Amino acid sequence: MPAQNVASGGEPPGAEMGEQEMVITPAMLAEEEQLEAAGLEKERQMLEKARSAWDRESSEMRYKRLQHLLEKSNIYSKFLLTKMEQQQLEVRVFLSTIGILKMSCHLLGFLAT
Repeated sequence: MPAQNVASGGEPPGAEMGEQEMVITPAMLAEEEQLEAAGLEKERQMLEKARSAWDRESSEMRYKRLQHLLEKSNIYSKFLLTKMEQQQLEVRVFLSTIGILKMSCHLLGFLAT
């Protein structure tokens, strides 16, 4: 025959707790409220810290993107300036060539008469 717990009278452990009245003191309630408030405050601080870090990283990322776009814009502006200068040079050479040809034709025409 198995040994039984004499103190419990054969009832499962914890059955006595149901019969006893649970006592929650005002000090227990105050401590529970204090722990809950402390937990909420800690959670609020963690969220604020995470939000601040996110904002900072987001600002840094936007700044880097803007820098990149400005750099690309600057490179493209230099490219366009080079192209425009090249076109101006080509126009000058073309106009000079036309001027020389006109002068040559004029001289040849002048000499022919």
